[in-house]
Amino acid sequence: MTIKRAISLLLILLLAFGLRLVNLNGRFLWYDEALAILFAEKSLTAMLRGTITITNGIAANVHPLLYFWLLHGWMQLVGQAPTAVRLLSVLFGTATVFVGYLLAEEIGDWRSEIGLHLQFPISNLQSLPLFTALLIALSPFHIYYSQETRMYGLLGFLTLLTTLFWLHGWRTNQRRDWVLAGVCGALVLYTHTLGALYLAGLGMWAAWQWVRQGWQRWQGVVGSYALMLLLYAPWLTILPSQLGRVQQSYWVARPSLTELLQTLLAFHVAYDNEALPGWLLPLALFLSLLVPIFLLMALRTSAVLRSPALQLLGFTTLLPPALGFLVSQFQPIYTLRAFLPSALTYWVLLGLVFGASKMPKGMKWVLGGLTTVILTASLLNHYAYASFPRPPFAAAANWLADHAEPDAIIIHSNKLTFFPTYLYNRTIPQQFIADEPGSPSDTLAYATQAAMGLFATVDLETAVSNHPRVYLILLDRAQTEAVAAGHPTHPHLAWLAARYQLQDTIHFNDLAVYEFRQSAD
Repeated sequence: MTIKRAISLLLILLLAFGLRLVNLNGRFLWYDEALAILFAEKSLTAMLRGTITITNGIAANVHPLLYFWLLHGWMQLVGQAPTAVRLLSVLFGTATVFVGYLLAEEIGDWRSEIGLHLQFPISNLQSLPLFTALLIALSPFHIYYSQETRMYGLLGFLTLLTTLFWLHGWRTNQRRDWVLAGVCGALVLYTHTLGALYLAGLGMWAAWQWVRQGWQRWQGVVGSYALMLLLYAPWLTILPSQLGRVQQSYWVARPSLTELLQTLLAFHVAYDNEALPGWLLPLALFLSLLVPIFLLMALRTSAVLRSPALQLLGFTTLLPPALGFLVSQFQPIYTLRAFLPSALTYWVLLGLVFGASKMPKGMKWVLGGLTTVILTASLLNHYAYASFPRPPFAAAANWLADHAEPDAIIIHSNKLTFFPTYLYNRTIPQQFIADEPGSPSDTLAYATQAAMGLFATVDLETAVSNHPRVYLILLDRAQTEAVAAGHPTHPHLAWLAARYQLQDTIHFNDLAVYEFRQSAD
């Protein structure tokens, strides 16, 4: 690597790191993050019990424990401030940009075939991996999960690393690469069960190569998968009971065209769990449709499409979401964030093909300018976002600490508001109402509650008891959904209104605190 190239790569990595640090402390922790922190602060054995405890054949939690154990060790070193806990994902996200560079460089060793048919218009072919790394560094979808205290930053890093070793193993047939691919693949499964869809994409690509070129590299492929299964074998005894929990109660709905469009948006300029501004959505959708069209035009020659390296990127981009969509027609599992690895290989594909295409300069400027404007607007929206599911929980917690009287009871309508509010201020007594058993929202098992020492209250009447003053914490979204379901108001509000007088309603964006008092009569 030349000094100039090394400096360019370093600048891109610094840019990636910097973009993932923006407002890291100011973005409010939400339910998933708060749950991860409160769970990971417990001992490793407590987390294990809170995950694999089986009741009626159903495991307590659907997620493997690799990320939570890593987070546990990380918090022992840096503490639990939002910036500190999120920094682990920032580091994984920045490292992923570097692995994306290495993957593009590895594919560059197939470059003579690709470049011949694309007629590279640039003299320095070594700039393509840098362009690829830049695309990943700027991706809003990847930035989002590089700032979140969840396992998806780790998942993206490990899947891209698996792909790197897999592709290098296919090219060189070195045992070391197949072993490393197997080890990384097992770590993918210990990070998120849906990582299996991505690993299936690698296997289907290998099968396609066998159909076209004979049984080359079959020993490496079979050996790598065998190693994955061997290393993952201890968890395979738990997996059926985790799948049972998905079948019994899981929040994911059966996907439709809407979810496919959301995936398309996220793969380009959007993200998960945050809404784009209304004015930006049409532009974002237009760009998300335009880019794949240009990509297909650049790949129009069959000779290029026969390149095994580009085919691997295509398989890992398309097959995991496609498999997830098909499976979800029978058992809904389609979770956009779990397809972050496919988005990563898509960006590698875009970087290599667009960086090398013969697209007219004027068209490149128009496409680049439009992308820059939309990306900038998307990132600004992301950094400042403070609505569902992450309204200002810290402000609400501080307000309750300052204003709640000693004779009052603070009740959260559900767990979504309790955990982040509790995490921001553990000094104020709070309760949350249990989910309806067996409902799609019934995802927090008793064993997991026991591991954290935080238990739901069975119903609102039990929580209220005889307290003369009640503060009910409720998301505006929950109120809207209740009205849409045919209720005049949310059932918890209706129950309290029949027994108490509403004194005040304080809003923190779309998070509401309702203050009720007993009537003087």
